[in-house]
Amino acid sequence: MRIYLLRHGIAEPQSESNDFSDANRALTPAGITKLKQAGLGLTKLGVRLELVASSPLVRARETAENVTAILKCKEPIQLWDELAPGGSLDGLMQKLQRHQDKDSVLLVGHQPDMGFLASFLVFGSNQISLAFKKGAICCVQVNEVPPQFPGELLWMLTPKILKKLGGK
Repeated sequence: MRIYLLRHGIAEPQSESNDFSDANRALTPAGITKLKQAGLGLTKLGVRLELVASSPLVRARETAENVTAILKCKEPIQLWDELAPGGSLDGLMQKLQRHQDKDSVLLVGHQPDMGFLASFLVFGSNQISLAFKKGAICCVQVNEVPPQFPGELLWMLTPKILKKLGGK
């Protein structure tokens, strides 16, 4: 299974427009533009998705919507509480285990959780969080979920590199 881990794009600060709620923060126009460029880069890499799951927070959901639209992914976006900030790694592994028949999965979430998840999948330990810029993505190949053996980090790309790949 290829697991793509994507950190949400650039979001608005907490303000009156989002009720000062972290959960209601939407992507900024610049954040949306960068994600669409990232989606073009992922298209050039040949990314195809069989399952898309996102944190239920607005900015993560909007990230999943924008990227999957560019990838022309027809799969509905599932909202998993385990991908919200501080979500349960064990719970996330249980959910992924139910989808072992899928070859490619996109998980959209938050930092430092995406970094801890990448570390767990690659090194077997979530004691260190790999750095993920907003809109960054990595691809990890695992043989099973939860992985009994370390997965393979196939690539990790910043939004800037994805933009160059997409040709814009």
